[in-house]
Amino acid sequence: MRQYAAFISYSHADTATVRWLHHRIETYRLPRALVGTDSTFGPVPRRLPPVFRDRDELPASGDLGQELRAALVAARCLIVVCSPHAARSRWVNEEVLSFKRLHGEGRVLALIVAGEPGDPDDECFPPALRWRIGADGELGDVPAEPIAADVRPGKDGRRLAALKLIAALADVRLDSLVRRDVSRRQRRLMWITAASVAVALVTVGLAVYAEGQRRVAERQRRLADRSLEFLIGTFNIANPATENPRTITALTVLTRASRSARAELADEPAVGARLLRATGEIYANLGLPREAERDLRAALARLPARGEQRALVELGLSRVAYERGDARGARRALDAAAAAVDRRARYAPSVEAAAAGARGQAKVLGGDYAGAERDLAEAARRRGTLDGDQREALGGVWMNQAIALVRLHRYAEADPLFSRAVATYAAKFGVAHVLTARALQNRAFADFESGRVAVAERRMAQVLRIYDRVLERDHPAVADALVLMGRIRIAERDGPGALTVLDRAAAIYTRLYGPTASSVGDAHFYAAEAEAAAGDIDAALRHVAATQSIYDATYAATDPDQVEVRLLRARVLAAGRRAAMAAAACDDALALQRRIDPTGAALATVRAGCAANK
Repeated sequence: MRQYAAFISYSHADTATVRWLHHRIETYRLPRALVGTDSTFGPVPRRLPPVFRDRDELPASGDLGQELRAALVAARCLIVVCSPHAARSRWVNEEVLSFKRLHGEGRVLALIVAGEPGDPDDECFPPALRWRIGADGELGDVPAEPIAADVRPGKDGRRLAALKLIAALADVRLDSLVRRDVSRRQRRLMWITAASVAVALVTVGLAVYAEGQRRVAERQRRLADRSLEFLIGTFNIANPATENPRTITALTVLTRASRSARAELADEPAVGARLLRATGEIYANLGLPREAERDLRAALARLPARGEQRALVELGLSRVAYERGDARGARRALDAAAAAVDRRARYAPSVEAAAAGARGQAKVLGGDYAGAERDLAEAARRRGTLDGDQREALGGVWMNQAIALVRLHRYAEADPLFSRAVATYAAKFGVAHVLTARALQNRAFADFESGRVAVAERRMAQVLRIYDRVLERDHPAVADALVLMGRIRIAERDGPGALTVLDRAAAIYTRLYGPTASSVGDAHFYAAEAEAAAGDIDAALRHVAATQSIYDATYAATDPDQVEVRLLRARVLAAGRRAAMAAAACDDALALQRRIDPTGAALATVRAGCAANK
């Protein structure tokens, strides 16, 4: 006999609501974390069984009662669409009564669409829903209390009402479905963000335009800054790399705002500069450095030589340069930011704290890790003296300071800073937050580098659980975490486990960026190490070849990563006891390193790597 998740009993007057409910239940996919768990109806499936609607499901038959009864027998639950029309329907009442006789009271669910329970003039519950049945199968005088969802104005709304019913049909906790629903809705936040852009830009414009009126300007500026922070934070949760470009309407709005600010506000430089700084920072958050630099430089052209706004724009340009790996450009922007600051102004301590942190990051790019650590420690000290909630900024500074210490192999000093960053993010945002997970991931990397491989694996397992809850499955942060987990498993000599996560990382990178992206090559690089450790030299060499092909298409011929892939080939060949070929690969790596830098310490490192293969 065919099984049904539910039998929907309703009046013809409520057909439109029933069509929506039928479609919602039959197309709903339960969260993966719940699939296979125990329930009253057996293991939870990915989708619920079909839903029975008597007007749609019954075949042409001369025995309507027999078909209806068979469907009632086969249904897990009965959903009664309640309205004054349903309350007066003899057929709805008979269906409720028949279902109760077959299955009892506990599986009868109500969806209120109109009317009011208990109101004699506007009753929405049929009699069989209002009263329990007795031992004789007839309605008694004991009130029934059905589980009810309510789509009337001011009540549950359609989204929550449907989730309540689905939770009952699947026998799962409602909060599990609500959390999943919130995650799905984030995909549509770009539509909301478009409106936020318009509101924030208008607010910013009003704030700057009113600067001539001192007291009003101060109040408006604070409101504008809060609007900008909200706007930039909204774009931080977007994931344009995994969205269909046709749905990213906020990017279209942002582009129009940028164009308008550059072309139409020449006679209002203060307003244009504030708007262009906002659009530049948003472009930077979206990973679009060319557009970010364009708008930030356009903002500079509208600003006086000194002042808070000029300093903040220069800090924005230093961030763009850092993301591009341009240490010299980052230093130039930071020097310009320092020159723009009036140290007597109230804004100076905040800008100087941000500049100290950015200067430390720029030194990381240049390989001056000791200097970076000192600047970042100074940034943390300055942040600690500022008013307001500095936890997010402090967490980032401590994490970057710890990373600089890891580069110096000062692991014992780095670990408390990582711990402080994780605790700070968890206190502000919660444990299951992407910033908390990112700090944990950096701490796991430090554990891995210091040889604490088992500890690193435990931390990365926690990171991946958080990412699974808060990020899309194809988010690049997930792939980055999988690559680190793959390296950890290689160190633990778990070749198959390493290949599983590295293959998934490569697949994510390929879907996001295409098959020739450098990150795909990185995944192949470590997969080659895993295959070599497992003894499959031919498979390892195929991964080496894939890495080489991608690096050739992505990097310059004299890029240091080209040396690394040649050393990898030498290690793989040496592991396969192909000594002559390994020696030739080492000679190739040494020759390339001499072209890049014939005097630096890197050449000695390459020689040491080659010596280890012998």
